[in-house]
Amino acid sequence: MDYLKELPKRFLMDGTKLLWYPNELDKFAKGERINPLTVDMGIHKGCNMFCKFCYGFFQHKSKEFIPTSALLRFAKDAGKVGIKGVAIIGDGEPTLNMGLYPFVQALTDNGVRSAVATNGLLLDSRKIDILVKNCSWLRFNVSGIRDKYSDIHRGTTTEDFYRLEKLIKYAVGHKGNCTIGLQMVLIPECFEQVVDYAKWAIELGVDYAQIKQFSDAGEGMPMHFDIGKYKEVREGLEEAEGLSNSQTQIIIKWKAMKDSERITMGKSWGFDKCLDLPFLFQISGNGKCYPCGYLFNNKKYCYGDITKESLISILGSQRYWDIIREIGNTPLKELCSGQCRHCSSLKFIDKFLKGYTGNTIDTLIKMCGSRKQYELLRDNKPEHVEFL
Repeated sequence: MDYLKELPKRFLMDGTKLLWYPNELDKFAKGERINPLTVDMGIHKGCNMFCKFCYGFFQHKSKEFIPTSALLRFAKDAGKVGIKGVAIIGDGEPTLNMGLYPFVQALTDNGVRSAVATNGLLLDSRKIDILVKNCSWLRFNVSGIRDKYSDIHRGTTTEDFYRLEKLIKYAVGHKGNCTIGLQMVLIPECFEQVVDYAKWAIELGVDYAQIKQFSDAGEGMPMHFDIGKYKEVREGLEEAEGLSNSQTQIIIKWKAMKDSERITMGKSWGFDKCLDLPFLFQISGNGKCYPCGYLFNNKKYCYGDITKESLISILGSQRYWDIIREIGNTPLKELCSGQCRHCSSLKFIDKFLKGYTGNTIDTLIKMCGSRKQYELLRDNKPEHVEFL
């Protein structure tokens, strides 16, 4: 976890922000129950395109979605239990659900930060205005540009790309306090475009463009490839990263890529158990709640369903805590197939618990290498600390 010993970053995307939650870490270390800090969720299980790398296929795409009434109830519950951030980034395209727009407004009204990741094709200027007014960040998921766009994002056309480009420019020009970003999922078909992608992001004036790892969940995925191939594009990634400027950060998720290669090829996570579940809560686009994306649709590990019950009742249920305890006692190889959303926080929790002195701040200082470094990071939070 080199980032704990480095200078503060504006965006911390290749790590976890748990360092900035010492009170919750203290309660967790003492065995006390805590409410999640961040919720990652879908609000629709379908999509309007068929991307080559899509993890949603593994999670069983469908036409299911969460009704607006359930979303509004969830927003109130999230505020009541102290959820810091709700990232609407889940297993389907959120703009397929028209409840998205009253939902982000309701989250704002209840004191909860929101964020949205979208392919963007169903947006228009009015919808973008609602999102940037309410969201901490808005991310456009675009992995191929120009002539590569429709090859990677199947079901689209090159004309769709140029229409999307105009929408992104509009978002940048009207963003207010909302961070506008891009994301590429790195697969071999994208290798030749990484530098052009970075240049495109800079031309658009977005706040960041992130190039992230492909996570192979195994059977059910629409594609597979040797993750070791990332070595072939390292030079291009370094060049892309070097194009960062004061307006646009080009962020390469080096650590996550390395983790993806090690886990996918060697089934070695670097930690033994999945213990961070009390901090990060996940919801599928049909409203069913699970520990992680790998377990979506697995009835055994379903905490509950926000279309039928309140978030408050789910978090207070014995079933929720029984599942967390069972997973925490199960070897990872029996549950997981690859690198996932939880890996960064799990590495942090593993090191935190192994070095725990009985005093949380002293333990965090030790993890950072010195009190001076800990205080430097503590006093210079990355943006969007509500989203682990």
